[in-house]
Amino acid sequence: MSRFLMIAYTTYIHDGRVKRHAEALAERGDHVDVICLADEQQPAEFAGVNLIGLEMPRYRGASRSAYLSSYLRFFAMAAKKALLLSLKERYDVVIVCTMPDAVVVTAILPKLLGSKVVLDIHDTMPELYRDKFGGARGAVGGKLLLWEERLSAWWADCVLAVHDLHKERLEQAGIPAAKIRVVTNTPDPRIFVPHQNRLAPRDGFTIACHGTLTHRMGLDLAIQAVAMLHDRYPALRLTVIGNGDYAATARALVEQLGLADHVTFHDAVPVERLPEMLAAAEIGLVPNRPSSATHLMLPVKMLDYATLGIPVIASRLRTVEHYFGDRAVEFFEPGNAEDLARAIERLYLDPALRAALVANGRSAIERLSWDTQRAQYINVIDSLLPNPSQSRTFRLKQERL
Repeated sequence: MSRFLMIAYTTYIHDGRVKRHAEALAERGDHVDVICLADEQQPAEFAGVNLIGLEMPRYRGASRSAYLSSYLRFFAMAAKKALLLSLKERYDVVIVCTMPDAVVVTAILPKLLGSKVVLDIHDTMPELYRDKFGGARGAVGGKLLLWEERLSAWWADCVLAVHDLHKERLEQAGIPAAKIRVVTNTPDPRIFVPHQNRLAPRDGFTIACHGTLTHRMGLDLAIQAVAMLHDRYPALRLTVIGNGDYAATARALVEQLGLADHVTFHDAVPVERLPEMLAAAEIGLVPNRPSSATHLMLPVKMLDYATLGIPVIASRLRTVEHYFGDRAVEFFEPGNAEDLARAIERLYLDPALRAALVANGRSAIERLSWDTQRAQYINVIDSLLPNPSQSRTFRLKQERL
């Protein structure tokens, strides 16, 4: 049995990637500890994974200093806990999950004790920082974060990217290609099971949008599009699931436009509850605004919708178009609420088109199946072990299934 430690500045029950990766290792009998943010809904043990929740809030505001303070506090608490755990018994591999990239410092002492380190880069921080803060300071901060990204990757034994274009971007930043492996954020099909009668007639017509609520994710465009359509289509509803620094602004916009009866907000829920929350959705919406960061994203919610068999409307952004193309997604012009309203109306009026998007989306998502990604992840982790015999055990188990 191998020993693994994961460190992530997130709540475990809300982060599908961290959960899938931790549980993939635990399922084959390995010991897995996860240092993460505490949450009142979060147990101490989940599916064979030991959860070590740090009692501190996750910051989601607009202050640079508050972000830095929150990160530094997490670094100090996580590094101390990682050292104490490692002194009791050394870990074979420590997997640190961004953001931020500098979270790798929490694994320095375990590495000095003999652990291998994996840096799992979920998002590109330089682009996100420039998008969030803008201007000359944003540009300078972005450059500094690019150096931070390189240094963090240099310290790690292996770097994980979330898709092929992300890998190319990391290579362009100077990270050696031989160090980077790709494991995509495909949902677990045991949780995200397609609804068989999704296209059957129902009362109302629900559009779903879930995930972190930030301005770059374009929720205001969705609200404006509903405002343009609700007089013609009174059954139209928008369901928003998630938390973030844009939540209050989005709620205020709904009130301003008189859409309280047409837009419903729900707090973020554990990953296992998302399929239930999305069960009534006729359309899944990915309205991200165009930017250097969003062009690099393969949105997790889009993969969720495709796996559940929900037709998708999305901004025409580079990575989304690369993986899905016109036949699997109804695209609209990024940042254009009127074109988004057009796309919603088109799918509202055309059930056959919705069915075609579902079928083509399923084909696209099959190429990124979790079974394939899990095997890739296991092989990457096992390549760092001195005796990767568990990899053979895992493959034999999968063949029996």
